[in-house]
Amino acid sequence: MRTYPDCIPCILRATLGGARLGGGTDEEAWEVVAAGARIAAGWDRRKPPILLGAAVGRVLRDKLGRDPYQDFKREVNALALARYGQWKAEVTRAPDPLLHALQLAAAGNALDLGAHPAADPGQPVGGEFARLDYPQFRAALERARTVLYLADNAGEIVLDRILVEELLARGKGVTVAVRGGPTLNDATLDDAREVGLTEVVQVLTTGSDVPGVFLPEASAEFRAAFKAADLVLAKGMGNFEGLSQERGPLFFLLQAKCRPVAEEVGVSQGSLVLLSRG
Repeated sequence: MRTYPDCIPCILRATLGGARLGGGTDEEAWEVVAAGARIAAGWDRRKPPILLGAAVGRVLRDKLGRDPYQDFKREVNALALARYGQWKAEVTRAPDPLLHALQLAAAGNALDLGAHPAADPGQPVGGEFARLDYPQFRAALERARTVLYLADNAGEIVLDRILVEELLARGKGVTVAVRGGPTLNDATLDDAREVGLTEVVQVLTTGSDVPGVFLPEASAEFRAAFKAADLVLAKGMGNFEGLSQERGPLFFLLQAKCRPVAEEVGVSQGSLVLLSRG
């Protein structure tokens, strides 16, 4: 996916929010946003916006000397984990547990500080699919022995765990990938450990601090896992931005939180999506 004009103010707004969240002064926030604006002004719009987000995010962390999202991520992980039993029971009782787990995981994609600064994992999770390639997903899953699940944000990774457990219950070999370093409120290996995901499945990293998978920036280990998987389920807009041109046994699960992604997918903004790239 290319970078749209809409992406520039979105990234700068998220950067300012990160500076505030991390306790930055007005002077530090100004310097970070100004530096981000300079990077954006010279950006090659043919590149995916997650690469711009990563470049500006590095400036933010360098200026503050820390990850401004670390404490927030721990908080949302704890809040979401407290609801694990409720969500798990919902899935168990559902007429189609796999479909319900997909829906919960997609709706949980709203827990994104970049798009929704006031996101609260204590609120009900819900929503309807506007694009649901479920028959294709079921068919691909039936054929697959191995699944690579690409996680997105902290907090919602609890809902990812529930979906992963549904895949494991169907006899699939599942590996989950998280970000290789701090970036926005995206899930890292620390977040996977905090919500118990590492206790139920193998977790690797992308080897990169880009807020979404972009294969040229990923590690050799991750690229090998991506290529070897019988099915890849990519969660969230960042993974869509970086992988939308890829084809194969690839599915995107997300909420289309912004106009560019909604237009790329062909749904209205705010809709839930399960999209096949087969």
